[in-house]
Amino acid sequence: MRRRSQLGLSLTALALLSGLALAAGQGGGRVASVSLGSSDEDRRFGGFSGIEVSNDGTRFWALSDRAALAEGRLTRNEAGTLTGLEVLHHTRLTDPDGHLVNGYESDSEGLARRDNGRFYVSFEGYHRIWTWRGDDIMQGGEAAWMPRHPDFKTLQSNSALEALAIDAEGALYTLPERSGAYSRPFPVYRYADGVWQIVGSVERQGEWLPVGADFDDKGRFTLLWRHFTGYGFSSRITRHEMTGDIWPARVLYETGALTHGNLEGLSLWRDARGQLRAVMVSDDNFNGYQRSEIVEVMLDD
Repeated sequence: MRRRSQLGLSLTALALLSGLALAAGQGGGRVASVSLGSSDEDRRFGGFSGIEVSNDGTRFWALSDRAALAEGRLTRNEAGTLTGLEVLHHTRLTDPDGHLVNGYESDSEGLARRDNGRFYVSFEGYHRIWTWRGDDIMQGGEAAWMPRHPDFKTLQSNSALEALAIDAEGALYTLPERSGAYSRPFPVYRYADGVWQIVGSVERQGEWLPVGADFDDKGRFTLLWRHFTGYGFSSRITRHEMTGDIWPARVLYETGALTHGNLEGLSLWRDARGQLRAVMVSDDNFNGYQRSEIVEVMLDD
């Protein structure tokens, strides 16, 4: 039996526009952010760890780390700057047996969406990836299992498959949040033709941890990183050449602590003027003193 939990929300927020100072002197262009708000009616609204944005930058899907998905619209001014948002639906995810996902199995972290509307979600705790058809995920449709690489069983608790992305050919990519040692790179796993393979790795640099991934419209692999400084989160976006054992990186954007909230999800799109944009969402960990926001940054090509 299918069960459905859906909350219609309407949130409007003013954009906070700024030329943010970047701690490392790296970065794209203009930055805009809007509050994703909260709801006392649904304790699972918040904790957003993954995001996908439509190709025209007007729709979004934000994944909570309590196995729930919000769908909504992004509002923009005539210049295309992000000025607000409207949440249209907020729905609990349903497992392959038709039950709402709860408890140990509910720590959903990474979100990826095909152009045909099929969704993929990666989970920590019980490390796995599930998939849903686009017309089912917002209507209580059951998940389907994806095969697992043997390494998934050995990943650290609460530090596993945070980042998830799909390339233009439909292959799925993921990597763990922690590599196991400061000197050990992060392995990148690729799923295609029914098989998982390690296709490369990205270098670990101190406390920076990968938490979001996407491909841009030119097929370039892009990662979102975070670093907890003890009093706030720093964020970094890198683009990687997919060559060699360790994929070379270029820093596209970097902030000091407290510039944004705990940014975890990443989605890339290109506007009608040809500007590449990165949309990110922050995880407030369901704490009133942390920010839940969607941030958009202009990136260089």
